[in-house]
Amino acid sequence: MRPSEIILLALGVVVALVGVVAGVGVIFDHTGGKFWFYCIAPPLALGTAGLFAAMAVGYWMKGGRLESKGRRRSD
Repeated sequence: MRPSEIILLALGVVVALVGVVAGVGVIFDHTGGKFWFYCIAPPLALGTAGLFAAMAVGYWMKGGRLESKGRRRSD
């Protein structure tokens, strides 16, 4: 595995975790004065976090495990 792939994999996990924290924070923040469409923010944040997590896991399952063992994946 190249160092850039490891960094991007870790970055995907970090972005997913930040999205989950932001989504949960918005769900439990009930301060007034928000427009009606702000109720869509938590599902969008959680969905984006899930997307990044799924991409990181998918990459790891497809090629990351093989490359970490020293075998190159076939393109």
